[in-house]
Order: sequence, then C-alpha cells, then structure tokens
Amino acid sequence: MVNIHEIIEKIYKDRKIKSVNFVGCGGSLACFYAPYYYIKRESDTISSSYTTSNEFVHDTPKDVNENSIVVVASRRGNTPETVVAARTAKKLGAVVIGLTYEKNTVMEDNVDYIIQFKDDDEGLFEESKGAYALKIAYEALHFAENHDTYEQMCEATNKLNDIIVRAKKEIVPEAVKFSIDFKDDPVIYAIGSGTAWSAAYQQTVCNFLEMQWINSGTIHSGEFFHGPFEITDPNTAFLMMMSTGATRELDERVIRFLKKYNNHFAVIDGKEYGMDALGKVSGYYDALFCSSVVGVYNKLLADMRDHSLDKRKYMWKFDY
Repeated sequence: MVNIHEIIEKIYKDRKIKSVNFVGCGGSLACFYAPYYYIKRESDTISSSYTTSNEFVHDTPKDVNENSIVVVASRRGNTPETVVAARTAKKLGAVVIGLTYEKNTVMEDNVDYIIQFKDDDEGLFEESKGAYALKIAYEALHFAENHDTYEQMCEATNKLNDIIVRAKKEIVPEAVKFSIDFKDDPVIYAIGSGTAWSAAYQQTVCNFLEMQWINSGTIHSGEFFHGPFEITDPNTAFLMMMSTGATRELDERVIRFLKKYNNHFAVIDGKEYGMDALGKVSGYYDALFCSSVVGVYNKLLADMRDHSLDKRKYMWKFDY
C-alpha cells in the first residue's frame, strides 16, 4: 500500500502548497470529484479545481504553479490528453502525482510521484483510485491547516474497507431486481447530489453510455425541479445515488416526487449499508461507496441484456 502521508509530508517540506488540482477523463475524472469537493468545503487556505484533461491543457486554471499539487489519473497510464495535462502542469512548476493501474507506463515519465491503485475486487478499498485521491486531499489539509476532520477521514477510510465488502454482498437482491426491471429501458437517468452526484455522472458516461449503449443523462437533485422533472412519467427510468451527507434533503425531495408520479426508479442509499458509521464525514465518501457497489448492478444488467461490459464500437479501435 502506498503511504500517501509520507508523500504529502515530503512535498510540504519543499514548498508551500496553495492549490490541489484534479485532472482526468471519464471515470478517472469522476473519482476526483469527492476530494475536490472535500477541499472546497473544508479548507481555509487551499484552492482546488476539477478539470477534464484536454480542457486543463487548453484552458489551464490560473492557480497552477510551483505552489500547486496536480493529481492526474489514467488506468492504462497512456490516456493522451492526461499525459499532456501532466506535462503542462510540470512545465508550470507544479508537483504532479499520477495514479495508474498498469505498471511501467508513459505516465511515469511525466509525473513526480506515481501511485498504482487496485480494483475493488483485488484489494482493500483504501488501495483504490478514488480512495488514494481522497487521501491526497485530506493529507494536504492536514499538513496545511492541521484540519479537524483529519482523524475522522482516516478512520472513515479504514472503515470503508469492511463496509463496502459487506454492502456488495447485501445489495445483490436489489441489484438483481434492478437488472430485471431496467434491462429493456432505452433511456435511464442517473440522479445525485453532494459527492454522490459524481457517482451518478460516472454511471451515465462510463456504464450506461460507454459500456451498455443505453441513452442516459446525469441530473443533479438540486436541479431536478428546474427543468428535468418535466420528463417524468410513470415509466421514466431513474437511478438515484443517495447522499448520506448535508445534501440528503435534496435527494429526499426528488424521491417524494417520484413516489407520487413515477413507478420506475431505484435508489442506492449508503445509510442502508453502514455508512452512518462514518459520522459527519460520510458525505465525502458517498461517491466512492456508490461507484463501488453499483458495479454489482452493472455486471448483472450486462448479463441480463447479453451485452458485455467490454463491448465497444469505437473506443481503442480507431484514431479519435
């Protein structure tokens, strides 16, 4: 397991960090929303940005400089836009941390620190890409501000090692029901708020659109009643990623509406699977929890639809 505490401590010995910026594409970008959100909600001294890689290259945030940490991620370590983003950050003097799954990739030549993560079924939760990214965020606040959430965040990360394993087993009946009830839907909308919004986004772009070729859109719970709810009829398909944190009321409002006007929605709620044990910081982990357990849904849905999660029309097959 990579010791993020030691890495961030070493960085802080060499320079004063004023911004922590997260850069990636697709699922790698989605997993960065929770650490970005944590810093924006908790820090008094550090700014943060959350940017898709190619936009970072062409429209780089102004606060990226020698007082910055830039965190990039690419599963295979060769996503062209992300590699260029890492080079861009280094040219501006930032310390660049790269997260990859594969070993010996081009990414390693373009970052200052490389962290290899594991998939959910290969190791502990805290060895996953999203967990390492969140560790970077709360370790940065620890060294910058001695932040009062630090111990709670460390404990929460440790508790998730067991909570997610149990949840992925306990959620199987709901996942089976989802795969049966939603297998024929041509459109499924994903909804969420707080950090869980990014789990909904990842479900839309990576799973429904990319892996299952199901039309989808991501709706923030707070925006649902400002346009999107007009699409609702009894059979409109919705999947809610429920917040356990400060924005839970936004999700509950949407559910009250759907119970009245819709008969075709599913909810993933961490409160039903032990997330309350994380205390007041649970909301910062909602995205990582939901993104992990929804994997059970996606595998069963793929089987039910006879559409492999590895099936692609364009990705990795053409120049684009």
